[in-house]
Amino acid sequence: MVVEEILPNVSDLVSVLPPSVFNRVEGLVVLFKAVGVAFIVYVIYLLVSGIFSFRKMRKIGRIEKKVNSIDRKLNKLIKKKNK
Repeated sequence: MVVEEILPNVSDLVSVLPPSVFNRVEGLVVLFKAVGVAFIVYVIYLLVSGIFSFRKMRKIGRIEKKVNSIDRKLNKLIKKKNK
């Protein structure tokens, strides 16, 4: 596979690098790991937020239907009262 071919090449590259460059690369790896964890936490936050907003919108839809029903009934009562 491609990964098996790339991995020895990367290990050869790391062994050739001087220690100062290796330390910088190591810092970048740690930075990328932190960014990856932050991205995963953000995606989880978006999913949870989406679920809660979906539930909220469903409840608002139900309330809207009930308000429309009450409004129609009130309109009928007002028409009967005016006659």
